[in-house]
Amino acid sequence: MARISRTFFLLVLLLSSLSCSCVMGAFDLVDKVCILNTSPPICRAALRSDVRSAITDLTGLGYIAIDLTRRHVTATSNRIKVIIAQTQDPGLKKPLAFCEQKYREALFACERAGPSLGERYYEGFSAAGEAVSSLGKACQNAFGASPLGSINKKTVVFGDLFRSLASLLSRSPV
Repeated sequence: MARISRTFFLLVLLLSSLSCSCVMGAFDLVDKVCILNTSPPICRAALRSDVRSAITDLTGLGYIAIDLTRRHVTATSNRIKVIIAQTQDPGLKKPLAFCEQKYREALFACERAGPSLGERYYEGFSAAGEAVSSLGKACQNAFGASPLGSINKKTVVFGDLFRSLASLLSRSPV
């Protein structure tokens, strides 16, 4: 009985170490991608918020990035609509309307990113990321002091994430 327990214990220990090395490998991949980003901490937190990031490859991280960005952009667009409806300040409504349009364009860029990634057209995937980043920056620049400051920064980080992934994917073997 003691021999079976010891064998079982060793088997569990072996499987645990293999499991940890797989998860650590995936997290190393997240670090490898996010170190290229304008804000590595935001990038890492975003990617690791999705459980799929622990067991995926670079292409999988690309799809996760698209999903996260799409959700972020949609939530931001909806938030802008609420702020526009609530504000009485006409000076605020104009830049908010501009930003709402920019976030709709960012959503369109997200929709283009998926097919580009699937077809291994990494230049197109990167271009979608550039569009998302540029739109986040344009929205930020539309204000003196933006009520969307941290949101726009996260948008830029998500766009940069597409570009970081595209750079790594274009250099990886097929």
